[in-house]
Amino acid sequence: MKNYILLLFFLSLGVTLHAQRLKHANQLFEEMNYIEAAKVYDDYLAKADEREIETLKKAGDAHYLISEISQALKWYTELYSIQGEAMEDDYMFKYIQSLRGVQDYKKADELAEVYLKRNNNPMLIDRFMEQKKELWGMQEGNSGYLLYNLSTNSENSDFGPAFYGDQLVYSSSKKNNEKGNKIYVWNQQPFLNLYIADRTKNNGELVNEKLFMEGLASRYHDATIAFSKDLDTIYYTSNMSKNNKLFNNADGVNNFHVMRGLIKEGEISDVEDLVFNSKDYSVGHPALSGDGKYLFFVSDMPGGFGDTDIYVVQLNPDGSMTQPKNLGPEINTEGREMFPYYQDDVLYFSSDGHYGLGGLDIFQAKNLGDFRFSVPQNLGKPINSSKDDFSYIIAENQEDGYMSSNRSMGKGDDDIYYFTRSCYQFVAGKVLDSFTKKPLKNAAIIIKDQFDAKIKTVTTDSQGMYVAQVPCNDEFLFTAEKNNYSKATKSITTENVHRDTISGVNFLLSAYQDLVETDGDEEKIKIDLIFFEFNQYDIRPKAAKQLDHIVYVMQSFPEMKIKIESHTDSRGSDTYNLILSQNRAKSTKEYLISQGIAENRVVSIKGYGEIEILNRCTNGVDCSDEEHEENRRSNFIVVER
Repeated sequence: MKNYILLLFFLSLGVTLHAQRLKHANQLFEEMNYIEAAKVYDDYLAKADEREIETLKKAGDAHYLISEISQALKWYTELYSIQGEAMEDDYMFKYIQSLRGVQDYKKADELAEVYLKRNNNPMLIDRFMEQKKELWGMQEGNSGYLLYNLSTNSENSDFGPAFYGDQLVYSSSKKNNEKGNKIYVWNQQPFLNLYIADRTKNNGELVNEKLFMEGLASRYHDATIAFSKDLDTIYYTSNMSKNNKLFNNADGVNNFHVMRGLIKEGEISDVEDLVFNSKDYSVGHPALSGDGKYLFFVSDMPGGFGDTDIYVVQLNPDGSMTQPKNLGPEINTEGREMFPYYQDDVLYFSSDGHYGLGGLDIFQAKNLGDFRFSVPQNLGKPINSSKDDFSYIIAENQEDGYMSSNRSMGKGDDDIYYFTRSCYQFVAGKVLDSFTKKPLKNAAIIIKDQFDAKIKTVTTDSQGMYVAQVPCNDEFLFTAEKNNYSKATKSITTENVHRDTISGVNFLLSAYQDLVETDGDEEKIKIDLIFFEFNQYDIRPKAAKQLDHIVYVMQSFPEMKIKIESHTDSRGSDTYNLILSQNRAKSTKEYLISQGIAENRVVSIKGYGEIEILNRCTNGVDCSDEEHEENRRSNFIVVER
């Protein structure tokens, strides 16, 4: 009997300890101590006879939140085996991301299609298919990128690079004897500080690193910084704190906010909270447009599309700003959109909601106007991997830059990588005057990528020759222009052949003076007779041929605005000719608009009928057809250029 009682006692003790283990795991999870929570959940589930859905969720989440994707997948897979396609959207999403994280793309895509169809959003389905096709098509070629892991990376987290003149400022949780290494419970690393280092020109390495502006540093996280072009204003992310203590919301959560400060004589001053910060949600990852007019940031504020969204505000000269504008469903998804970087109307950002290789992938999207964006394009390998890839910045020359990743080839947690566009080709040609065929010296060749972002500008020499170096395996738009000359554009596609030369990309530009003539105080576009059929005003092929010349001139000088004046000969009544000429002027304008000329560039039209006869052929005078033809004309008068 005694042994039986002891057995029952030890069995009950085991059950109690098992329950205590789960309680401890849940407590660690609530405290956001995910590293320790993950260990305890693993231990608990290894000995548990039954699988509880909430425990599987938290066990998976604990690993997911510290980027232990393989172990997260283990528990999400068990969760899916219980719930199947009834799995909640949030967990289906994380399950799919975990599958991508271990490069099981086939299974991930199958589940993604199920997930998208049950949510019945055609836009998301179309985007998924387009991005999938583009990404895997891209992998067949060579992106032209080479990555270099920086020697300055530590065993902890190093990320968030920002250009600061010829230097680089970045975030790191590396141990630093100059600061008290207070530990952040989430990842058991010191809180983030900002560092500054010199950049070497030959390989992008960072040297002479030190803490960036010690007056900026708090006891907690200081990270992800952006600078105005003149480097006198900074925006950075920090924990919300008061009197050097964390300032939590009603739920006990400490959120991030973006601070703005001025740099005066190498010191930070006038630090202030931005007006849209709140203790109830986080704001971070600031990025400025090149002209300093717009500030982009990331937030989980209410009303967004997913976990975190990208927003933009316009900055006014007095320092005030507009209400935050969500960049919309073209950019933001049900997942995380983070780390924006904006250059030449192209937004670079990281996302785990768009179709990618796993974790956060880096995307680019073109601003089509008023912050409406093209479908984001995945930058592909080697920039992206099956892990988290983020904090992408690129130099103005579009040839090198920095990014961050926690991929397995790194030195520690998150590492900073320097990248170059390794493969390049040359494009060569000449620019000539279309009339004289003489070379045009100092003509500009402006090169843009497929997102209309300017890559570089080269100029012609005394022989009208130019040579431009551009990355391999890409599409570019070359535009030749010179002051008081027309513009000409050609599309060029480079191949994956290093240092190859594409020659004969020539341009003919027309001088303004060869296209326009002066008539008294007016400038008119030179043009032959506009052919209208007798008693007709519709545009026939002969008339279209002449009007296409007007289209060419106006496209060559995009700022040009004109007015159209139409005249008839004296045959027919005065009233009839007035109506006929007005109709001819109207149909002429409509033709120009149909060929892509903006309506506001034709400021007025007017039919004069036979009011302004140029020769003796007025009413009742016998004239030849040739003499009458001289009066039957249209004038295209330049009013602005």
